[in-house]
Amino acid sequence: MGRIRGALVRIARSWGHIEGAMHRLLRLVRRRAGRVQREVEAEARLAEAEVRQVGARLLEPFEGLTLFDAVLGIAPISTQYYGHGAFMGAAPALLADAKWRRILAVLMPDVFADVRKALDGGDPMPTVIAMLENNPVMAAFGSLQAHAVSGDEESEHHLAGMEWDLFVDQDQIEAWEAAETEAARLRCMVVAVDTSLIAHARSTDTVQESMGICQYRDVRRTPKSGLGGVELPVWIDLYARALELGFAADTEAALAGMEAEPRLDADEACELHVFVERFAMERALALHARAARGRLFSVVLDIKSLRTTPAFLRGFIAEMNQRGLHVSGVGSFLRAELEGVSRQPQTVLGEVLEGPREIQFFHYAGDLQLACDSEQILYGQSVMFNGASLLDVVSAADGSATYSANYEVLDDLERYRSRHGLTIGFYVQEPDCDAEAASLLSDIATARSETFALGFAWGGLRDGANLPRSEAPRLGLGSQRLLEVVGRARRWCLVSLSEPPVGDGRPD
Repeated sequence: MGRIRGALVRIARSWGHIEGAMHRLLRLVRRRAGRVQREVEAEARLAEAEVRQVGARLLEPFEGLTLFDAVLGIAPISTQYYGHGAFMGAAPALLADAKWRRILAVLMPDVFADVRKALDGGDPMPTVIAMLENNPVMAAFGSLQAHAVSGDEESEHHLAGMEWDLFVDQDQIEAWEAAETEAARLRCMVVAVDTSLIAHARSTDTVQESMGICQYRDVRRTPKSGLGGVELPVWIDLYARALELGFAADTEAALAGMEAEPRLDADEACELHVFVERFAMERALALHARAARGRLFSVVLDIKSLRTTPAFLRGFIAEMNQRGLHVSGVGSFLRAELEGVSRQPQTVLGEVLEGPREIQFFHYAGDLQLACDSEQILYGQSVMFNGASLLDVVSAADGSATYSANYEVLDDLERYRSRHGLTIGFYVQEPDCDAEAASLLSDIATARSETFALGFAWGGLRDGANLPRSEAPRLGLGSQRLLEVVGRARRWCLVSLSEPPVGDGRPD
């Protein structure tokens, strides 16, 4: 009897929440009658998720009935700013495709062997997804899929580029800084670009890099499937080869021909099985243009080497431009690394373009709030944070969980965006993001498109996720969850609506 009485009390307390959610849904329909249909539908799904979550609270004391089964399809992402981790979240889809498994095995046999060993050993899919982060074959597969389902009426920010995590040799930075002539500086920059690594690196390397200990050499020795990577020109070569194999009319003949080409026999992991002769850049650019429906080869650089400076990055980007590569954005958790990079125009294949967008990264939405409150953010800044910090979770007694958008945080965030002139987007950690969380975040980006102009930088397919629900919530926080535990990531603190606004956020 006591348990039932407690349940009834909870029902009474929660009924107001249900009425509030339904009221929002009805008000939404009236208020946004003239709005684009997909935005209205997204808002409706968000309200429905809130109702489901309240429903889970009501049923918690009873039999632990599971109301909704997870599905792998997600609400199509209206603006997918870039392929996070170069589409690593689509790893299960690639591995399910016999043709693309063969392409991975031929082009990167060491990675394929590691992935196969992990799968044979029963490793969970999140582990396998992380093994293909920054992988050029994975990026080719994801790019083809993403552009195939993109039309001509997309947001200007949709598929702005593929994300590259970038490590630069500190010795080359110092050589560039010490060069006494412009010609010498240009020669140093060519070497710096040629030897830079597209790799995420292990958490231990990231921590040591943040302490000022250059990890470039360690990352070179890290296996590609262990968050290591390859040099920038090699990445482009493997990406282009994967596209060519993907386009091949006779896949078997194309695979056999490429498999017979000579490779390097190297000691460092980043050079293992690299082709001796690389595709010409013109050939690589043409293959990308075919895959991307005529768009430039564009990337968003996530700077991992903390020794870089804005002046060095401007030179680095200029050298990339000389090779036909466009940099649509440069991101870092440290604003000082980026300031002024956007002021330098880019000339790519004869076309003069704006400088790259300067993106300041944060862990949680609350970290952005703190930066705004402490005047550590520039008016008009582009920012990105982990979108999982926008979601609420309610866990039932049986261990199941329901998710919903945190409307109060979203409303507060919009006020901050307006006051500080921010351009906002968000990402997640795909190995820790299930289909339900990804779908909710897609709806948030669509329904609140004014707040999130940069949309959702999802690293998977536009309308699909490959992780089903599990006992523990998988919102997409990943290892950033630990930063909250140690006080380096912070939840949003709601601001009272009665508080008067302080200025408009513009510089004096």
